[in-house]
Amino acid sequence: MGRLRRALARLVDAQQEALDATARGLDSGQADPEVNVQLLDANERLEEALVDVRDILEGASDDVRGVLEGEGGAPP
Repeated sequence: MGRLRRALARLVDAQQEALDATARGLDSGQADPEVNVQLLDANERLEEALVDVRDILEGASDDVRGVLEGEGGAPP
């Protein structure tokens, strides 16, 4: 039961980290379509946020797999 609680806690933490990363990317404000520099900056922030979300979720998946496979248990 402890492994499942640790796995669940890790997934909840990862979800919050992912939400925070998406908020950072989306909180970039509205870019003026006439100003290419603003569009490029907004695009860069969104791309960085997506990379952060991917890394967070991949890390959480690895952590949860390790927790669930730990202590001699077989993978689900």
